[in-house]
Amino acid sequence: MMEVVPGNASHIGQRQQQQDAFAFSDFADAEFVAHGGYLAVVADGIGGLLNGAQAANIAVTEMVSRYLAKSTVHAVDHALDQALDMANQAVLDAGHWYNSFREMGTTLVAAVIHQGHLYWRAVGDSHLYLYRDGRLSQLNADHNFARQLQAQVNEGLISQDQADNHPHRLALEYYLGLPYLPEVERNSNPLLLQANDRVLLCSDGIDGVLSADEVIACLAEMPMRAAQRLVDAALEKQQAGQDNLTAVILGYQVQDVAVSKKSKRKFKNPWLIFSA
Repeated sequence: MMEVVPGNASHIGQRQQQQDAFAFSDFADAEFVAHGGYLAVVADGIGGLLNGAQAANIAVTEMVSRYLAKSTVHAVDHALDQALDMANQAVLDAGHWYNSFREMGTTLVAAVIHQGHLYWRAVGDSHLYLYRDGRLSQLNADHNFARQLQAQVNEGLISQDQADNHPHRLALEYYLGLPYLPEVERNSNPLLLQANDRVLLCSDGIDGVLSADEVIACLAEMPMRAAQRLVDAALEKQQAGQDNLTAVILGYQVQDVAVSKKSKRKFKNPWLIFSA
């Protein structure tokens, strides 16, 4: 029998405020797991805008609570889309409340494992990875200006060097907190998982610092240990101005009774876990 084992680690880095947030659904709720699976969410509040920490916390809270309202008759895809729309609206509404309309936003990446299949949604530049058999694959593309620059390179309008060194190449185009979401990264078909797969959700404080080989070396561990190793490895770089770091992992593996009991005790209450 297969099971989903969670792992998580987070750190403020060298910033004055933690603007990452993350959450899991209740892995011990067998009734919900049967039709809704296991959910993990990571959000990275946009530091260049206003109230980044609040935006991330609101987005994660709304995303999880709305997904947990999923009925048994609705498909996972439908519930994810609906929850994401409501999370975006919640951040937008908060922008009005904080008097920062369209100046308050956050990235968000969400993943669900249901009956051995992976479903995901992402907006912004927080990443989702699949680790399988020693290889790492990024599943979502970034919603930043670099995409437009690369298109200009492909059309011969600018050089690759100009694109790679453009001062605004990492500026976000889409994020939660806009009046509507022009584009959402998603998988069109559920991805069938294999034993010992690891699904990693992370903020750019992790993969913006570590190489793919360094991430792979960490993910060979069990989920909780792997998440902590990712954070520790990034901090060991002692990068000036190190951004907030968050790593959330869903391990898909053959059930270990001892690990399963410990996991259920850890995540039973509350369902929501914010980074600190």
